[in-house]
Amino acid sequence: MKGYAVLLGLVAAALLALPLPALSHAPSDEPTVSSPQDTTPPSDTIAAPNAQTVWRVLSGDTVYELSCREFLVRTLAFEMSPTYHAEALKAQAVAAYTYYGRRHRIAQNNSEAAPDNADFTSPDDRFPQEYTAEKLRARWGDKFDDYYAALCAAVDAVLGRYMTYNGEWIDACYFAMSNGATESAENVWGTAVPYLQSVASPGDKLVANYETSVTMTAAQVKTALCAADGALSLSDEPTSWFGDPTLSDSGMVLSMPVGNKTLAGTALRSALDLRSATFRVACTADGFTFTVQGYGHGVGMSQCGANHLAKQGYTWQEILQYYYTGITIV
Repeated sequence: MKGYAVLLGLVAAALLALPLPALSHAPSDEPTVSSPQDTTPPSDTIAAPNAQTVWRVLSGDTVYELSCREFLVRTLAFEMSPTYHAEALKAQAVAAYTYYGRRHRIAQNNSEAAPDNADFTSPDDRFPQEYTAEKLRARWGDKFDDYYAALCAAVDAVLGRYMTYNGEWIDACYFAMSNGATESAENVWGTAVPYLQSVASPGDKLVANYETSVTMTAAQVKTALCAADGALSLSDEPTSWFGDPTLSDSGMVLSMPVGNKTLAGTALRSALDLRSATFRVACTADGFTFTVQGYGHGVGMSQCGANHLAKQGYTWQEILQYYYTGITIV
């Protein structure tokens, strides 16, 4: 997070309620970038974590102690389908190592940054305890040996490699699937970050669930929106509730008139529990249909996009340098 106040609490808790990749063979949304608040750069005097470094992870009321290697193996199982290309798995392992390694270093440098004497908080209440080898064996059945070997091989191939920008560890945001292009941090969180810029990610459009739709009654929409914003007022005529949106270059909703207010697309995504902030609204006889493209906040590395690039022959280094503008891999 290198001094940038990138994530200022705008990523809502609704973003965490996602299907796990181990169950659905779809990458998770953004558990590692839910809403980190620290802006203190890690001390350069602290050594980079290695395979034996113990990371303390707060999940619920319990602090779990895991070696860095074991943490990354479980993180890969949480973040990506083990059927993804090996180079995509390696890229994800480096991104996770960079993100969590940076937070570990901050906690070592500043005890007040550590929650309950942990290095960082788990991305999900089910992690890491539901991603042990035993739990994964029960989940994957006769595929376990191949799947687990793929995860371990990816971690072992890149363990200790991380990304920097101007010599500092980066805030390595990632997410499931873009709308065809990633989004700049400035458009999503309000602060420009040089290595978190919009890049094309056309491979995401080839994923089966790239576009989804959600139908809600007018009453459901009104309840959700007014609960999220108590100052919002909606008329008795639902067809008048939504105006024309302002879109980013990639097509994400930056803002949209709603009732008596103009709301951010990210706020609407959170309030309505949509898969992304790239959506269209249609008023129907039954209420509203929201057609959504992509899955996640859209900043940093697209996991589906990484898999697509890997299938096109990109190495894990090339994938990371593609999604994180101007970074150096150490």
